[in-house]
Order: sequence, then C-alpha cells, then structure tokens
Amino acid sequence: MSCEENSLHNEEQVKVTGEEEAKIKGETESSPEDSEAKDDVQESIEEKLAAKEKELNDLNQRFLRLAADFENYRRRTRQEAAEIRRTANERLLRELLPIIDNYERALEAAKKDLPENMYTGIEIIYRQLCNLLAQEGVEAIESVGKPFDPQYQEAFQRVESSEYPEGTVTAEVQKGYLLQGKVLRPALVIVAKSKETEKENTCCKGANEDE
Repeated sequence: MSCEENSLHNEEQVKVTGEEEAKIKGETESSPEDSEAKDDVQESIEEKLAAKEKELNDLNQRFLRLAADFENYRRRTRQEAAEIRRTANERLLRELLPIIDNYERALEAAKKDLPENMYTGIEIIYRQLCNLLAQEGVEAIESVGKPFDPQYQEAFQRVESSEYPEGTVTAEVQKGYLLQGKVLRPALVIVAKSKETEKENTCCKGANEDE
C-alpha cells in the first residue's frame, strides 16, 4: 500500500473513532429533558416513601392506642372482679358477726355450767372460726382503755368513771371489727365522763329551763 493510501486509511479510522466517541458521549450526557424526567422520578419516589412512612407511623400509633386501651380494659376488669369479690365477702362476713356475738355469749355461759373438757372443745371450735375470719382479713377493734374515736366506735352510753379519764372507752356493749383495715362494724361502747362534766351539763340544763 502506498503512503497516500495509508494516509487516507488513517483518516477514515480517526473519523470513525471520532463518531464513536461522539456517540458514546451523547449516550452518557443527558439532555435537560432527561434530567428533568430523572428529577421527577426521584421526587415521586421520595413522595411515595414519605407517604409509606406516614402510613407506618399512623399504624404504629393505632397499635399503641389499642395496646393501651386493652391494658386499661384488663386493669378495669381485674378491679371490678376484685370489687365484686370484696363486696360479696364483706356482706357474708358482716352477716357472720352476730353469730360470733352469740357464740361468745354462749361460751361465757358455758364456762359456768359445762364441764371443763366440754367447754374446751367448744372453745376450740370458736378459735377455728376466729382463725377463719382472720384469714379473710377480719380483726377485732381494740376499744377498751382507748380514747373514743367515732371513726371506729359508736357511743352507747356515757358514765362517770374514776378509773378512766373523760372520753375513754370503759367497756364494750358489742365488739367492732375491721376488714382489711376498713370498718366492717363499729364497736358499740360505753364512754367515761367526769363528774365536773355532769355538773356542767346539769347547770346548763337548769339554766335553759329557767329561760
């Protein structure tokens, strides 16, 4: 091949190579329209992701509210069931108290009339009954020798006493009981009063009558 032919051949190769480079460059470089399209696609994807994230958050909040409502429902039903049991027990135990009173009176009478072995057997049964009440949270109110408290006692009578200070419970007419620390039945008691108080009441009564 002559030098001239070689030169033409090289020019054609350079031309072809230039066309290929231009084509490749055209493929890699996008037009403004292509760029806008890509931006639109990117924006659409971001909007969809934001919408899905919001939907997920909404579902999560609904789940948390449902879980809280269910927990409140469980707690409320437990409290209602406990209140029903407590009320039923309280009513039954209150109805048992007069039986306890009668049993104690019978024990007091039997102590004088029955042989010791028979009395001991009856007393054992009484203690078993008291233990049963104690297991249910029932306990007697201690009143004698303590200041009168209207929260736990009802005054049956006020009497003069040199043994106890004024306002002190001197005796029980009927025992009082607590159930889990709450008054199941107040004690019916006799309360001490001083002679001075009696004189003052008499004077006041006389003055009111004179008026």
